[in-house]
Amino acid sequence: MPTPMPVPVRLEAVDPISILFVDPGVEDSYLPMLRRRYEVTAVASEEQAVRALKAFQPTLLITELALPEGDGISLCRHSKSSEANATSVLAITSSTERVPEALKAGCDAVLMKPFAPNLLHARIGLLLRLRAKALQERAMWQRAKSAYLIDHSHRIMTGTNVVCHEAVCPSCGQGDAVSFDAASHRRMWYACLPCEKVWMAPRRD
Repeated sequence: MPTPMPVPVRLEAVDPISILFVDPGVEDSYLPMLRRRYEVTAVASEEQAVRALKAFQPTLLITELALPEGDGISLCRHSKSSEANATSVLAITSSTERVPEALKAGCDAVLMKPFAPNLLHARIGLLLRLRAKALQERAMWQRAKSAYLIDHSHRIMTGTNVVCHEAVCPSCGQGDAVSFDAASHRRMWYACLPCEKVWMAPRRD
């Protein structure tokens, strides 16, 4: 059975939903749609994004991996470097070569370009639902006052990335590949983290 990848986060009271969008080539059609439902700040470089992350703690960071000034993977590491930062990360890219590195850096989900605005909206909704569920579970654990649960609460599984034990890498032959995005309704994108091979194969739901 597929096993969700654990992503360490600090979970506390639910904040107003805010999104930091880092993509110099973001289409105008994305932002108006998102701003109807969320507080969205859009920047174009890693430096601007780091300043924004320090100024406020967004609920979700959406970043293109290839930035003309800086790097989206560095932003992912920055947002996941401290337990005090509960920001979820959605990486968007058209380069399959960078996906394994993004997964290793701790991004919660990957969306392959090109994608329709409704797919972006759906992925954001999924990440927010998973985050809300994790927050609820943390609150339940705290009320239970169980030392074991509280000590391990930072390991709640909040990612959309899924380890598939039966997915074998066509390059190195290892199993436990990570499915990270839907290529179609029948096929998935998979990544082998040890050798960093990325490929499409039938779904293993």
